[in-house]
Amino acid sequence: MPRAERIFGALAHVRPDRAFAHVGPAIALLNAGRAAEAAQQLMRALPQLAPGEDADTASALCALALQMEGRTSESTRLLRDLLHNAAPDGDNDGLRLARRMLGEPQAPASPPPLSP
Repeated sequence: MPRAERIFGALAHVRPDRAFAHVGPAIALLNAGRAAEAAQQLMRALPQLAPGEDADTASALCALALQMEGRTSESTRLLRDLLHNAAPDGDNDGLRLARRMLGEPQAPASPPPLSP
């Protein structure tokens, strides 16, 4: 994991507002069976992430880490807050994961654009 930490640390230094720099190490921690550390790392990253897809993805992954750690009520609260604060027509990977984890229906697909 030290190599992953160096790579993602550099990415976080260059683009701290993007989720990928924080999601990568969290996935590595989850794979190593360290869900509590993954959740902590994502919680610390959330305030600096760009609103929208980046924050939504990190929030949903944080909820997954919490759930894997056995902290289901915290996980559910985070997922519900995420969906409650999302735009009514919001749809991205983080929101889809949140809906799936809560067993809620996915957002309806956008209609195709009208041809001129």
